[in-house]
Amino acid sequence: MSGTANSNWMPDAPLLLDQQQVAELLNISERSVRNLIHTKQLPVIHIGRRCLIRRTSIDTLLLKREVNTKDKKTS
Repeated sequence: MSGTANSNWMPDAPLLLDQQQVAELLNISERSVRNLIHTKQLPVIHIGRRCLIRRTSIDTLLLKREVNTKDKKTS
């Protein structure tokens, strides 16, 4: 799988995270994670009673919120 595989794929990292793991990863509160889910900014997958978040969904959220400081004009 070397060479042609997606270089972002990490076999040792879990594909799905629970809300506590997302909070720890992003260094935010679990309440903030729940708010992101409630406002549909962070999609979830329900497996049984578990509410899980894809790692790729976290990357997408961060990309959407990323601010390019070079584009901002200072007055």
